[in-house]
Amino acid sequence: MKLIASDFDGTLCRGGPLTQIDRDAISKWRKDGNIFGLVSGRATIGLIWEQEAIKFEFDFLAGASGGHVVGADKEDLFAYTCDNEKIQKLAMFIRENGGLSCGVALPRNHVDLYNRNHPELDVELMKSIPYTTQMNTYFATEDEARIFVEKVNKEFVGEFTAHQNGGCVDIPPYGISKAVGIAKVAEIFGVAEKDIITIGDNYNDIPMIKAFNGAAVQNAKPEVKAAAKVVVNDFAELIEYFG
Repeated sequence: MKLIASDFDGTLCRGGPLTQIDRDAISKWRKDGNIFGLVSGRATIGLIWEQEAIKFEFDFLAGASGGHVVGADKEDLFAYTCDNEKIQKLAMFIRENGGLSCGVALPRNHVDLYNRNHPELDVELMKSIPYTTQMNTYFATEDEARIFVEKVNKEFVGEFTAHQNGGCVDIPPYGISKAVGIAKVAEIFGVAEKDIITIGDNYNDIPMIKAFNGAAVQNAKPEVKAAAKVVVNDFAELIEYFG
């Protein structure tokens, strides 16, 4: 038994709807007794909404950069969280450093403390959220996002770890990454590390691509392609190479 963990935006859905080639490849992969799921910087509830809209087959959905995972029944397999004190501390840091929004992910919800349409920080909402699986923000440029990631990872050691995804920044609890989440998912399903296959397109996919049998899609960032063992056009090619 093998496991494929795919990024969503730019990977499973590459600038358009899920292709029939990919649907068929994933379906056959699972019928042959293997595991397929998503791992994303999105909140897990966002992945659930996408799955319900697109209707693709899956065995797990790993949101919050691998920190919150649900199974095929959409019930929690595990979740890593940070408490309200840390939420408030990071929210103020995001605002002070020019983040254009401040999002807070919960297992079954995602809220913005502020954004471009509502620029004032919602202090009462911020104080009312008991815990989060991930916080996020974004910047006008990738360079600004990169600099902010470096600041978070210096200032919040032991509390949060930031990952860049283009101009977006995803900030799960300390030490959490897509690679860490997928390793735990594989353990739950009884899949050996050598049988884990990962595929992505952006900077936050690099840790899992380096950690396992990593692939990149054709539209991936050059740095992601450089980290991958193979660059593929679709999931049929991915399965042919690693399967």
